[in-house]
Amino acid sequence: MSKKNNSRVFTENNMLLWICLLSSAVFFGLYAIVDIFVDNYPIWLGPVLFAADALFIAVVYITHKKKSDLDASFKESTLLMEKAMTGMMKNVEIPCILTLPSGLIAWCSQGAHKMLGTSESLLQKNFNELCSISIDDLVATLPESGAAQTNDTSVPVVIGERNYYAKIYRQMLGKNTYYLVTFTDYTEYEQLRIKSENEAPVVAHIVLDNLNEIAEYVRVNYRSAANEIEEILKKFATDMNGMIREYNRDRYIMVFSRKKYEECANNKFDILETVRSVRLGDSSVPVTISMGISLVGENFEEREKNAASALEFALQRGGDQVAVKTEEDVLFYGGRTKGVQKKLGSQMRVFATQLTSLIAGAGNILIMGHASPDFDAIGSCVGIARLCMFCGQNPKIVMNTQNKNFLACTEKLLMLEDYKNVFISAEAGLDMVRSDTLLIIVDANNFNILESPDLASNIADFVVIDHHRKVAEFETEPKLNLIDPTASSASEMITAILEQCLPTDTLYKEEANVLLAGIMVDTKNFTRTTGTMTFSAAMYLRGVGANSEIAGAFFREEFADFMSEAKFNSNVTMYMNKIAITQSNGNDPSFDRVAAAKAADKLLTVRGVEASFALVEIEGVIHISARSNGNVNVQLILEKMGGGGHFDSAAAALKGEDMRSTLYRLKDAIDEYFKEN
Repeated sequence: MSKKNNSRVFTENNMLLWICLLSSAVFFGLYAIVDIFVDNYPIWLGPVLFAADALFIAVVYITHKKKSDLDASFKESTLLMEKAMTGMMKNVEIPCILTLPSGLIAWCSQGAHKMLGTSESLLQKNFNELCSISIDDLVATLPESGAAQTNDTSVPVVIGERNYYAKIYRQMLGKNTYYLVTFTDYTEYEQLRIKSENEAPVVAHIVLDNLNEIAEYVRVNYRSAANEIEEILKKFATDMNGMIREYNRDRYIMVFSRKKYEECANNKFDILETVRSVRLGDSSVPVTISMGISLVGENFEEREKNAASALEFALQRGGDQVAVKTEEDVLFYGGRTKGVQKKLGSQMRVFATQLTSLIAGAGNILIMGHASPDFDAIGSCVGIARLCMFCGQNPKIVMNTQNKNFLACTEKLLMLEDYKNVFISAEAGLDMVRSDTLLIIVDANNFNILESPDLASNIADFVVIDHHRKVAEFETEPKLNLIDPTASSASEMITAILEQCLPTDTLYKEEANVLLAGIMVDTKNFTRTTGTMTFSAAMYLRGVGANSEIAGAFFREEFADFMSEAKFNSNVTMYMNKIAITQSNGNDPSFDRVAAAKAADKLLTVRGVEASFALVEIEGVIHISARSNGNVNVQLILEKMGGGGHFDSAAAALKGEDMRSTLYRLKDAIDEYFKEN
């Protein structure tokens, strides 16, 4: 028994002795009082008092003895239990380590020895040296207050080749703090999770996006050419340990594992290059495919739908690329070749029918293009307005009527009775929004660059008609969308729609002139990005009264334009011996952006220049206009800087940056593009 326990027993015995002596004194005092003051008391009173005293002492002694025996028995049981628990914990297979705040180990279980792969004593060794995480890092997961605290936070750690969850508990013993760390092995679960992820099904839709168009101009057997591409795709599927099936002409569905997808992603989907190397007959145009892949979806049905949506996204960006739908975003690979313009006659007929039905059923119509409209945006809005009028509607075009392009091309148009009150401001447009309002967006698919993004976000039903590459998914699905990056301009697409819908002599020549100007501005007077649909649209407009000389007069520049453009010509540098970069600080916001676009166009006429970039600072914003001769995808370059556009014509606007840092960012984006391609 310890010294402390002996002292306690000695104190309890002394107390018992004093109780006995005190009780005896009381009884003797009572007997003396009776003897002195009572003359005739019973003879038996003395023995009774002494017997009562003896009985009291006996009761006190017996009670104390039982309590002492009970305490001794409890202490003995407690000591035995503590020894048993200590032995059990020491031999338990669960890895447990008790440490001081410094990390020194005070105790550990047998399971901890097995976990660390040693039979040597771990006492006084440092926990931080044995584990991949320190005590301080684990303590940081504990609550801040309370003497005894448990923890619901597990921290993953790797010890040897196994994975554990570490959980820490704090205990105050007197003034000392101890930490108990327990480890839970989840290696098998982690291996199963990784295996499940690697073997998760990935669904892909694949389409040959330009074989039909190439076969129209090349003397080659279409079926033979399609079979050649199909053999390449089947070999690709075999290498991927996947399955591929053709479900429609030139359209395939493929299923493979997530692990194989990761391999493809690391190789930048070199299947695109393999197919691109195929040439038909004497054609110099490569055959291309587009692919939509889904990594998300609760079941095969959802993954198949997401893959189809990703494929549509890839085609709307020009084809020859892979679009991968993930939980966070849509990833893109490829996009190196310029799209071949497709014949969209049947598609235009279907789209025109659906569009006229939507227009006729709407309560009111608002039409809008991008901010700082060019002739293409203005012409597109005018063309859609005419279609709405034909359907019996009274449309309104939301546009900045002070824009110099608007003033240049609408002078005669505004004299027509139909256009007296058609053009309105964004504020007036907001007042017209109702639950049955239909918004038709033209020459843009990015809501951030619209004339009024706030107006667009307040209208549930909208239609998109555009020829720029799609840069992101819509937050809400449009009622209809026609996005064709192979088209030269939005005016060309809308002219094709009008040709399908309008009776003869319905389109005014003033409207036709604006539409023709829209085609001319984006094709640089029919010298770039033209196709059969471009000239077909121009012929239709010419047939209803459009005059190229009148449309060309809209392009005459003012002297301030000429001077703004001259500043770019005197500050040009060559990068990588094929990229021309020019810059200007700018003086007049109304002229400088147009001057930048013209400067980029002009630089392409220099021999050896494959792409050009013109940068101008306007009211604290760096605007970039980019052009390409078709060998460089400037849209992919400016996408890295938050911009977008076409394969050979793109733009970006950077707020809060100076010209020096923007030039560095641009060169980094160019380097990254050529590294990836």
